Formats: sequence, structure tokens, C-alpha cells
Amino acid sequence: MAVLSVDVARQVGYLSPIGKNNEAIMVAFSSLVIGQTYDRPFLARLWGYQSYNAISRGVFTPRDQGILVFFVTVEKQESLTQYEDRIDNDMLFWEGEKEHGSDERILSRKDEIHVFFRERHHQDFTYKGRAILGNFRVYSDRPSHFSFRLPDVALPEIATVAEAAPAYIPENTVRAAVIASRVGQGRFRDASIDIWKTCCVSGFTKEDILIASHIKPWKVADNRERLDGYNSLLLVPTYDKLFDRGYIGFDSDGLITISEKIDMADVRKTGLDESSRLAAIPEETIPYLLYHQRYIFDLVQGKEA
Repeated sequence: MAVLSVDVARQVGYLSPIGKNNEAIMVAFSSLVIGQTYDRPFLARLWGYQSYNAISRGVFTPRDQGILVFFVTVEKQESLTQYEDRIDNDMLFWEGEKEHGSDERILSRKDEIHVFFRERHHQDFTYKGRAILGNFRVYSDRPSHFSFRLPDVALPEIATVAEAAPAYIPENTVRAAVIASRVGQGRFRDASIDIWKTCCVSGFTKEDILIASHIKPWKVADNRERLDGYNSLLLVPTYDKLFDRGYIGFDSDGLITISEKIDMADVRKTGLDESSRLAAIPEETIPYLLYHQRYIFDLVQGKEA
């Protein structure tokens, strides 16, 4: 639970007192600690609301403050809309509201966004701090998809997350391997070549041209996934770039999916078409392909303001 009481927060000036008809209510975050857990009743009292019902929605928008507050729950109650949200390292992947109520405000980048996150309903929320819009895809017939960077979330050092490595491998070797894997080198590249042999789409064979590309991106993967050859596609550079940017993906059967963001005539100039597919897919690779389809493919490349 929170480390600062509501009364103390008001005394030190983090919150204006509650007035009649809720005047002077200000939502502030200065007294909250990144990584600390809070429940809605506490936050409602801290911010001067008479009831936590005022902040009971998944997106809370304090009036006239230029703030959006996300309350993100992964495993929701069955009676609620089942949005698919997740956090990997310092990245939040978030489905927008069903009625698209906040889409325009998010895309305008004018509002400050703060995130409270929990794995399961009825748990307390962990405060994750600010969220900075990354990639997105706006839909009219379903919730839009957004990714956000969480700049206040501290990532563990590579050397402290080596549980996936065999016990006989020295820690400094693990660190070097994980770092090398970020640019498709070292043990990761060797494993990718061992699995795929050639470009897994075209069959191109010259190894010094081929790129070992992470399917689940390095920055959102854990150390086991960063070194896992099954989290790779061995691709010629053009295909690697198209895949990395979400212009193409592959379904669980290996058939290509092509984004509407790219002209099909340009796609065909690369030698790809709607019938292109991966060579035989290892079973261990399928979950990674599904992750890419859900969280990377077809999103617009956003730029931080």
C-alpha cells in the first residue's frame, strides 16, 4: 500500500483541500512512488474525490488538467470488455477504448499520460509513471492499438537477469551474448542460422548478407528470449526491414500478412506477394510469430514529441 498518507499529502501541498461541490480538485502524482502499489479508494481520497467511483473507469480524465490516467488490468472480470493489454519491460501495449473516447487526445500528444497497472482484477495497482506514445494503429470498427514507452520504469541490468543461461556459462559471457544479440550477432545469430539455414522466405543462401532478426523485439524480450534462436527469422535485408517495421508479418502457418500501410506494388517489387510464406516453422517459433502479429504488425511508426 502507499507510503504517504492522504492527510500528510495534503499538508505538504500535494493536494488542494476538498471544497464544496469538489472545487479545487487537482490530480497530482508527486507523492506517488514508481513501483509502489495503490488502490482506487486511496487515490480517490488523495485526489480529493468523495468516492472512488469517480476514477473507476479504465481511462480517467481529470477535468481541465491535460492529464489522462490509465488503469490497466490484464485479467479482467468476465462481465467487462476484454481488452488485450500487457507490459513488457518498459513498453506498454494497450488497446484503446471500445468507443474510441480517448483516441484523439492520445494522438494529439498534448496530454500527460500516467499508468497504473495490475495483473488481475481486485488487486492493487502498481504505479508505472508516465507513458510516451510510440507506435499506433487507429481502427473504426474495433479498439485502436497503441504502444507506449514507460520512461520512469527502471529496467534491470542485463547481468542480473541471466537465469535462462546454463549454470556453467560465466556471467560476463552471458552479458556479452545478450548485448551481441541486440544487433543479431553472436550466439543468437549462430542459433538462427542453425535453425533456418537460409533466408526463411526466399531461400537466399549467402550468410554474410542474411540478418538474424528478433521476432519479439530485443527491447521488450527477457534475456532468455533475446538469446533464443527460435525467436528469430533469418532474412535478407529488405525483408528484415519490412518485418521489423511491421509492414509484413507471418501467421502461425507461416503465410505472409501484408499491412495496408504499404503499396502492394512496392511489395511485389521485392519479390514478395500474398502467397509468400516461411519455410517449415519450428513449433517453438509460433508463439513469437503470434506476438509479432498482435503487437508489432500493422502499427504506424510513431515519433516521440
